[in-house]
Order: sequence, then structure tokens, then C-alpha cells
Amino acid sequence: MKNHTLLLALFSFLLLLFCLPPTAVHAQYRPSIDVQEWPSGKVVLVSGDTIYGPITFYRTEDVVSVLHEDGSKSLYAPVNVQYFVAQEEPSGRAYTFLSLMWNLGRDYTDFKKPTFFEQLNQGTLKLIMREEYLRKDMSPTSPMYASTHLYASENYVPGSEWIEYIKPLYYIELPDGEIVTLRNVKRDLHRLFGNKSREVRKYVNEKRLTYEKPHHLMAIVNYYNSLK
Repeated sequence: MKNHTLLLALFSFLLLLFCLPPTAVHAQYRPSIDVQEWPSGKVVLVSGDTIYGPITFYRTEDVVSVLHEDGSKSLYAPVNVQYFVAQEEPSGRAYTFLSLMWNLGRDYTDFKKPTFFEQLNQGTLKLIMREEYLRKDMSPTSPMYASTHLYASENYVPGSEWIEYIKPLYYIELPDGEIVTLRNVKRDLHRLFGNKSREVRKYVNEKRLTYEKPHHLMAIVNYYNSLK
């Protein structure tokens, strides 16, 4: 009888957990591949005003939304924003997004526009990131069909012939505000490291770091920033 009661209580807890809306279960979640939502945050405007509330970031449109207490929403483009911070609860982990002047990756143009970048670290070289959204053909005739590990992706829809996935795009913001695209992350980083490149390579080997994982990249750039 006691075991039966415990099992019933466990079942009731799991049922409640799965019935909760995503915002109650996860600190942040994606209702679609290019949209992120956080339960709290703030947007600091160019005007100096600060708006507080739940944050939604529409990455493709490059727009941030704040939900107000009365249920209304305000949308802000990068041209109106200095930065915004989205925060998980209850952990308090914060994600910072900067509005930076960018040439959209076109190296031979003077045209720049305000664009949101996720800031991954602090220091002389600032690692920043955007996302690209790609699709792979998963039809039975596709060579990718045999790559069963792709089916583990949270973005795979059973029965679909396509899988959507996120590709992080990394950049460095220099002290003067120039944004350098890391097209080949390892090569381009070490070009920026200059005469400290050998010392950074030694650190990477000792710590067994790679250039593919965001937290490893952050450690590599932070180490360079720590060198005198």
C-alpha cells in the first residue's frame, strides 16, 4: 500500500511537471529555432531609460521584446538599444546582448548598422556571437539520412525530411569597436593574438581545449586577455 501511494505521488508530480508551460519548467526556452524567451531581464535604451520584464529575442528579425505587467509588449530594434540582459530564474544566470555598429560581414564597405550580438566575455578582445539557421535534407535518398546522430537534435521533427540546426557565428570586438569576423576561428584568433600566439597555443594544449565549443573559446580568449 505504501509503495502504491509513493508511485501515485510520483506519477502525479511527473504529470504536473509535463503539464506546466515551458517558462515554468525551463529557465529559458525556444518556441521556435530563432526565438528565445527568458522569464526576466532588462533593456537599456539609447535614451538612458531602462525597461524591465520578461524578455523575448527574435534573432532573425533582430528585435527584442519586453512584456509589461499589464500584458502589453514593447519591441525595440538595435538602433534604440544600448544593450539588454536576459536572465534565467532561479539560477540568475545572465545573457548579455550588445547593440554594435556592424558592416554585416562585408569587409569592403563603409556602411554599418546597429546589430545585436551576444557578449560571451569581457576584456581587451571581446568574444561575441550571432546565430545562423541551416537545414539538412534527411530524406531517404539523402547522404545525411544515414547519420543517425542527427535525429537526437531537439529541432528534428519525426517524419520530416528536413532537420533545422543552429550554427554559432563568432566575432571579436576590438578595443576601438571594430568587429572582426572569425571565418576560420582558430586561424583568425591566432592572427589577432600576434606575438602571444605561441603562449596561447601552449595553454590550449595543456588544458586540452578546442576551438569548436563556446566555453572553450571563452577560456582561450580570456587567457589571451590575461597576458601582459
